[in-house]
Amino acid sequence: MKIYFIYVTFGNVKDAKKMGSLLINKKLAACTNILPSIYSTYIWKNKIQMDKECSMIVKTSKSKVRKAIQFIVKHHSYDCPAVSAFPIELSHKNFQKWIIEQTKS
Repeated sequence: MKIYFIYVTFGNVKDAKKMGSLLINKKLAACTNILPSIYSTYIWKNKIQMDKECSMIVKTSKSKVRKAIQFIVKHHSYDCPAVSAFPIELSHKNFQKWIIEQTKS
């Protein structure tokens, strides 16, 4: 039984909350956590950018991780959203079972 965490950034908390609700409603995620304030430095269109953003951790099952990423990218407001998935190697068994159960279609 494998679960994944997906990390994604947003321009504001409102967009992150909306995405989180959509992912939960479509059973693409069991849970999301929003970290409301991060500061990002990066190069975009040959200019150094520094922006206040928020980030979200999406907890999902192995069977839904690709669909969840595709959904996030399709519905995200950024041209190139930062979306990455990480397999969770070790976690509480009941937590794993809960995530699998919550993401069953």
